[in-house]
Amino acid sequence: MKSITSKKAARALPQLRADLNKYTRGVCELVVGSDRFVGAAVLATSAANRMGAGYVKAYTCDKAADVLRIVQPSVVVLPQGTYGDDVHVSSDHHPRATVIGCGMEGTDAEISQVIEVLDATEGPVLVDGGGLAALCTTESTPVLRKRFTEGHPTVITPHGGEAVRLLRSMGESSDDPGTGIGRMTPQHVALTLARGLGAVCVLKAPDTFIASGDEESETDVLAMLQGTPALAKAGTGDVLAGAIGALLAQGVDPVDACSAGTYLHARAGMLASVEKGEFCVTAEDVLEQLPYAVAMLLRKVRKEGS
Repeated sequence: MKSITSKKAARALPQLRADLNKYTRGVCELVVGSDRFVGAAVLATSAANRMGAGYVKAYTCDKAADVLRIVQPSVVVLPQGTYGDDVHVSSDHHPRATVIGCGMEGTDAEISQVIEVLDATEGPVLVDGGGLAALCTTESTPVLRKRFTEGHPTVITPHGGEAVRLLRSMGESSDDPGTGIGRMTPQHVALTLARGLGAVCVLKAPDTFIASGDEESETDVLAMLQGTPALAKAGTGDVLAGAIGALLAQGVDPVDACSAGTYLHARAGMLASVEKGEFCVTAEDVLEQLPYAVAMLLRKVRKEGS
């Protein structure tokens, strides 16, 4: 197991070439939100827009759409059920990725939508929040297998409780992954989920662990050990999902995108703690600090390299 360093995170960030346009810089599409959880859609979409994707599209519910048109006017907002009307193919010259699940409740209709998105998208898909319920169903198994064999990356970002449900659906005995699932360490949990689902798993906890579903991967598990209790707040996971999704949309390797996303998310939490006090940080504060975390990381690496 290796720790994620500032140099590793910085190397993952895409270079901004002079000839880029909004499409070649990457299209990040988000299928997010519900009438009950509007804020999750807004936070995830805002983070994706902030983390460098050239073109951000949100397929969301009417309530979230109304908010996004005010707070993120540069985002294209479309009805949640219209994702299937478009073609979603990523290429080297026009990279794109999809984030799904933030703010979903795990209803039958949403589960069907997640499986349809996974099946229809020829590019990276990140599944978070309520969308993870779809991966507990037998219907998801052939779709995930197809995506893996065809080389379309799937990223999952469960917290402890979601990891328990996923493990149970896979036939694994489980307790609380915060202290280990049965006899499984969090590292083992992340690796079991990644290998079982053919995905890159980001297991969110005070220490976050990233595992690849590729058995030929050089590193089984990466650890992000710079978290802060300030991140133990509702909505911070949505910010993380949007940030990783934007990096995926820019063509960053999935493990590298998860490494850089978790590192910068943690640093943003620390910066927010300095400004607001660790006790008072909200997900909105973490979102606000993301660009400063990026700028500080790049300055740090340049200084160390000089």
